[in-house]
Amino acid sequence: MTFNFSLKILFCFALIATSQSYAKQQKLLPDDGKTGDQFGFSVAIDGTTALVGAHKADAKSTQDAGAAYVYSLNAGGWQQQAKLVAKPAYANDTFGGNVALRNDIAMLGVIKRDDKGEDAGAVFVFEKEVNSWSQKQILTANDGKSGDAFGQSIALTERFLVIGAPHSDAPEHDSGAVYVYIRDKGAWRFHTKLTAKDGADGDLFGISVAIDGDTILVGADLHDEKAEQAGAVYAYVFDGKNWHHQAKLTATDGEKVDIFGVRVALLGDTALISARRDDVEGIGTDAGSAYIFERVKGKWIQTQKLVAPDGKADDRFARGVALNKETALISAMHHDVNGSNAGALYVFKKERGLWRYRSKIVASDGVSEDRFGWNIALTRNTAIVAVPHRDDNGDASGAAYVFDLGE
Repeated sequence: MTFNFSLKILFCFALIATSQSYAKQQKLLPDDGKTGDQFGFSVAIDGTTALVGAHKADAKSTQDAGAAYVYSLNAGGWQQQAKLVAKPAYANDTFGGNVALRNDIAMLGVIKRDDKGEDAGAVFVFEKEVNSWSQKQILTANDGKSGDAFGQSIALTERFLVIGAPHSDAPEHDSGAVYVYIRDKGAWRFHTKLTAKDGADGDLFGISVAIDGDTILVGADLHDEKAEQAGAVYAYVFDGKNWHHQAKLTATDGEKVDIFGVRVALLGDTALISARRDDVEGIGTDAGSAYIFERVKGKWIQTQKLVAPDGKADDRFARGVALNKETALISAMHHDVNGSNAGALYVFKKERGLWRYRSKIVASDGVSEDRFGWNIALTRNTAIVAVPHRDDNGDASGAAYVFDLGE
């Protein structure tokens, strides 16, 4: 498929009238939410369990130590099951700033953690046993240093754990690194460190990560190959023993400050990549876009570019991206449907080989400056949307919404 054809697909979306939907939704609020907690700064969902980070929550008397809340689905809907806090917890750690969840294992990023130096970062591992969650491990980079932000991004499967440290000097200042762990005898053991062979100062390799099966995607949103801070994404594959670089993905129309790769999603041979500051012709500056890449016989090919059918300048479409079977979710945190920067979520479905806009979802009680869609996650037909700037329990106390997307 040629790029010209991709452009045709892009502008076809602009001709489709949006169908606004509230879908079947439930708003999640913590039992003890307070002003400034930013509950919903990060979200993850797996089956009937959801995980919501509140990186500014106080742990008892420890200010901004951070926390995460576990929710489970039962006959009465989504109910709070547990509150997770770090042991030990320190002020300004921001525990829960990034989260991942798989098979009763929760990963909590703590990029301000100082175990290996100021703001070197860490990831806490919690596991559910019977009906109780307990802390199992504290992971830090074996070569961690001050300012690395280890835990800025996290991706998880049953076998592998991938952790981004985009401010690692590996070797250039803030060129970035990614650490891969493998599950071994009930614990996570360091396996390898990935860096870009062409990494440069300030690339932020590891700002985003995704894994599915034996493939890892790593975003470097400030990489300069196409243009200054246009961005790039690196693909790696596992051969049974080691991870090897397979491809470097860039947008065919990449331009200055697009930050392509700031968010990535992966399912099989399909990648969904954010360029939320893309200046879309006919729409405006920082309208944002998302790119579909398909892998065919080991080669990654850009097949489509997606934009919001009702997009406007500064919408930041593709703030969040998620991918599952035939569904792609893309959020636009500055969309103004419920007021200035209220935010919206767009649903795309794959039909006859092409991704097509299906509907737009908004919060039933959304208001200005909510920034609905700060982060998103998807499992089967259920999505969770982060809204850390909601004010239900005080200014920026935060909320998260769970949506049933149906068939």
